[in-house]
Amino acid sequence: MKRRTTTGLTLLILISLAPSATRAETVTARILLGKRELACSPAAVHDGKRVLVPLSILEQLGVVCSPAATGSTITLTSAASRTGEAALVDVGGQKMLPLDAVLGVTGGEAGWDAQQKAATILADLQSVEFVDGTLKVNCSFPVSCTTRKWQDKLIVDVAAARIASEAKEVYVGGPIVARARLGQYNPDTARVVLDLVQDAGISLESRLPAAQLVLLVGQNLPKPGVQPPQQAPKPPPAKPPAKQPYTVDAIRLESVDHSRFNLVVETSAKALIAPAFGVKPPEIELTLIGATLSEAAKQFEGSHPLLKSIKVGQSAGGKPGARITMSLARIATYEAAVAENAVTLTIHLPDRAGGALEVTTVVIDPGHGGREKGARWETVYEKDLNVRIANALQAALEKEGVKTILTRTGDQVMGLAARSEVAINNAADFFVSVHCNSNGSPGSTSGVETYYHMEEPSPRALGYAIQAAVCSATGMCDGRARSDRSLYSSGLGVLRRLEGSGIPGVLLECGYLNTASDRKKLQDAEYRKKLATGIVAGLKAYVEGEAIR
Repeated sequence: MKRRTTTGLTLLILISLAPSATRAETVTARILLGKRELACSPAAVHDGKRVLVPLSILEQLGVVCSPAATGSTITLTSAASRTGEAALVDVGGQKMLPLDAVLGVTGGEAGWDAQQKAATILADLQSVEFVDGTLKVNCSFPVSCTTRKWQDKLIVDVAAARIASEAKEVYVGGPIVARARLGQYNPDTARVVLDLVQDAGISLESRLPAAQLVLLVGQNLPKPGVQPPQQAPKPPPAKPPAKQPYTVDAIRLESVDHSRFNLVVETSAKALIAPAFGVKPPEIELTLIGATLSEAAKQFEGSHPLLKSIKVGQSAGGKPGARITMSLARIATYEAAVAENAVTLTIHLPDRAGGALEVTTVVIDPGHGGREKGARWETVYEKDLNVRIANALQAALEKEGVKTILTRTGDQVMGLAARSEVAINNAADFFVSVHCNSNGSPGSTSGVETYYHMEEPSPRALGYAIQAAVCSATGMCDGRARSDRSLYSSGLGVLRRLEGSGIPGVLLECGYLNTASDRKKLQDAEYRKKLATGIVAGLKAYVEGEAIR
């Protein structure tokens, strides 16, 4: 899956900056986002071959930078969580970056006008998503938009953007919106058109500019074209005063039943906590930042069938902090609650766990389909690989006696919510959506990633279990299990429909299609069997409590 799409079709377009200057001399350059000039301090330059920009421009493009392994490069992370490295260039004692290297991470395109001494950049409109009356337009970096209504259509014009998705039409089929269509209104304006089934308004929720434009569609909304007033940027908040040291006064265990217990930590003041979760081996760790342990807290007593052992001590590294590490008998999950003088960690078996895998039903979702091809490398399409992976997983699960259901068996388009509804309508126990990844910098990233919805405890446990088992079975780089909130504030559409259903679901990215080594594996039937073996092992560890090796 292109990182990150919800229509499923994303094609990052990167056009090299064509040198138009006749002499190889360094000149001061302006940087235009569409028609709006970006602030550069110090000024950007064109060195006769390429445009070099100061680090100060990165924030305006939604990019965060951090030191890389060597001092001559930095790591860039885009608004869509793409990462890549770029080499620093010294220009008159100032560290700068090639503009094309920045766009290689974010996605987008640029052109150089030698006469105007200006580089004009445009964001990629990468994907759109329409779920439950909310339209989300995902771009490679922050842009602005306007909205209006015309006849039976709602129109969103995105400034300084070009369509980068192969999907020019997205079927919605809801009570208000029939479909969403994408088009290039003019060279620097991308357009999204919603064809209405019934009369509706549209309201912009995002504060502009934004990389993800969020708009509400429905009845009794503000008239299209009326934008919320833009407020002046707020000054950075003052640093809060240093938190005064506090103590952990007591730790006790409260057993609820054989599958659940509470760990209660009494504190002298309201605690700041950092829970951590692991499945290989199963454990839950609770750090109370800034706390010191009293002697009474070190005398912990209590037992539970889920708890093998507990270790209480001060945090390492010299900074104040208390750490409680619970080694568990099997994979469990947790919720945390912080009160004025106590922290309660509720540890319990996750949903649909504790029985046998062979009596469960698993819905397998091969991502994309039909005109929604997903990621692509030359003639290799993600939608086709997803089906092959899904078939391998189906065979591996059925060998274990598991009942399986595929969301699609042919090459057809299917809505995001409709995929998870297959699990709901069939009273399934688990939902696994399989995808292949891609990013804007070919060959820069490798590995497997597993996404769970928001911070839901059971999907989180399932995501960690499958991620660990797949990496163990395949030997692939561990891209970590992570919340889909790291991609979108409301999570992935295909998982969001399962929220509150009690059906744990995950989305697994099985490798990077635009990285040669990963692509070779994804095309290999033996690798797909290993993937399937790992997913089955993760499910078994989650359900039956088996160790992940």
